[in-house]
Amino acid sequence: MKEKIFLAFIGIILSFTGIRAQSSADLYSKDIKAKNLKEHVYILASDSCAGRDVGTLGIKIARDYIVSQWEENAVLQSYFENTWFQAFSLLTIEERTPHLQSKNTELFSDKDFMYSGIFDSFNKELPLVFAGYGREEDYKNLNVKGKAVLTLHHNLRAAVRNARIAKEYGAELTIVANPKSSNQFESIVLQFEDFSKFKKCRLPNNVAMDSFMVDMPSYRYMTISSKSVKKLTGKSIQHWKNEAIEGNEPIGEIKFSVEPLKVDTIIENNVVAYIPGSNANESIVVGAHYDHLGTVDGKIYNGADDNASGVSALIELSKAFAKAYQDGYKPEKNIIFAAFSAEEGGIWGSKYFADHLENKEQVKLMINIDMIGRADYHHENDPGYFYFIGKHLADSLYTQEKQLSKKYKLTSNYSAITDYSDNKSFSDIGIPSIFFFDGKNHDLHKPTDTANKVNYKRMEKISRMIFETIWRNAAVGKN
Repeated sequence: MKEKIFLAFIGIILSFTGIRAQSSADLYSKDIKAKNLKEHVYILASDSCAGRDVGTLGIKIARDYIVSQWEENAVLQSYFENTWFQAFSLLTIEERTPHLQSKNTELFSDKDFMYSGIFDSFNKELPLVFAGYGREEDYKNLNVKGKAVLTLHHNLRAAVRNARIAKEYGAELTIVANPKSSNQFESIVLQFEDFSKFKKCRLPNNVAMDSFMVDMPSYRYMTISSKSVKKLTGKSIQHWKNEAIEGNEPIGEIKFSVEPLKVDTIIENNVVAYIPGSNANESIVVGAHYDHLGTVDGKIYNGADDNASGVSALIELSKAFAKAYQDGYKPEKNIIFAAFSAEEGGIWGSKYFADHLENKEQVKLMINIDMIGRADYHHENDPGYFYFIGKHLADSLYTQEKQLSKKYKLTSNYSAITDYSDNKSFSDIGIPSIFFFDGKNHDLHKPTDTANKVNYKRMEKISRMIFETIWRNAAVGKN
């Protein structure tokens, strides 16, 4: 009987301890307030930051603002010795406009065709040969060496396959068109209408110098509109859909030219602070990228939701944990707060940080905050809707997050997709990662992503949920 009473007493004590820890987390999470988040967003997404593009004065203003928020706090420490910054070299890459002409007509890039191949020194007149759907069997009786090839496709994956096969048979250029969907090309152009204007970048020695994207093909190819097929050949795409491959006679002559990419080197900075844990050998990384797309054709892409919202949450989270630390609530694990640069151009800042961790196995969890200010366009009537994207996570953590989203009256959609944002840099090297994300809204990557469209009460709820996620996983306790 005494043993049962003793065990019951221990249970009550443990339960009380858990409730006290829980109520402590609630207490400090309430220091994260919508009005403070709003103040940060309005500054980071202001015109004075000019869209926070890499290599600009605007991103330096944003960087220095983040530092100013951390410097005023005695608890937050610079993660690197005597500096808040992790500097890294970044190559910025400028495309040169490719040119395509038929015998009598000039076709225009991003209007009549979209070039997706290598940017080397190339300027040639080429005979154009029709190769059907560009399959291996279509080249059985064709000699395409040193020529341009017109092929048909039904989807973009087939287009890339066509280009690869054509190069294997010696073609200099592959031109692909979709006879099934006349508006597919137009929809692609609309989707990427501003992409060609944005700055491309990468880390040095990451990919070949004649491309700006990882896994960029080493051949020349383009997709063209249905109308462009007639401009090139004098015949409609429907004609070629029904045309048999008949030998090596050219169906036209074209001239194509492209120049090498213009490459410059700049220095960018991740901004990193931390709160030390009692166990210096274990850490949690909390990250948000502070760069955006800059100013294009005189239009400022302010990037309020993407990602002034995430950086604002990062700042307020760091302050709330610093206050708890001052009051004696200290984490077992180090909590690292990282504002990453160069996410928009290819998650390069977080990749550099992750690749240069001295002991990757000591990082037990990465939490990425990228766009938490608005619901996506599928859920505009549910302002609490967000995506929780995880990789390498224990089942208990999923259970925990479902409980927390319910507690904060949020609607969470759980996904295992990992390649959206900076979380990928960590999950790729085996570190468990969580990504808190809006989903896509109608103003994503547009000049209309402005601070007045952000839902700050929503941000407050999600930020408080993230606070409690960190609190539990960093094992914060009274010391």
